[in-house]
Amino acid sequence: MNYGFIDDETIVKQAKKICDCIGHGMHGTAMQMIIETAVVETGLGRIEDKTVGAGMGLTQFDELPFKDILKRNMKSRDKILKELGVDIGLVEWNDLRYNSYLALLFARLLYWLKGDPIPKTIEERAAYWKLHYNTKLGKGTPEHYLEMNKKYGIKAKV
Repeated sequence: MNYGFIDDETIVKQAKKICDCIGHGMHGTAMQMIIETAVVETGLGRIEDKTVGAGMGLTQFDELPFKDILKRNMKSRDKILKELGVDIGLVEWNDLRYNSYLALLFARLLYWLKGDPIPKTIEERAAYWKLHYNTKLGKGTPEHYLEMNKKYGIKAKV
């Protein structure tokens, strides 16, 4: 199960292009955040998430946040279409299943809408992920985030 994962270099290029459009965040760590999210959720495509009702694609994106993002990001639709070549109004949740670019894009849009700055350190990002992505109801922990990123994370500088 690879969820559309090709290789680390492609993921870094996709994340950079997405963040060049939407923003790298106050601390310049948005690329790390969305890549680390893919790592913790699926081992960057190396592990199938067998959780019942699991999210979609490389970042295991849930359907309710997906629908919310579509509603709340329509003001950015033209910019995203022009700079990223994606008309988010035409994207369906299932499209994220095998498309790493869309999975990373929607993860970035979710974090962007949160309003809280993406933290500088991986330890802080682990807690941020738990709060904003995995949520209180999710089984993931900041410790799991750190373990997965140590084991499956991209070794090249992001």
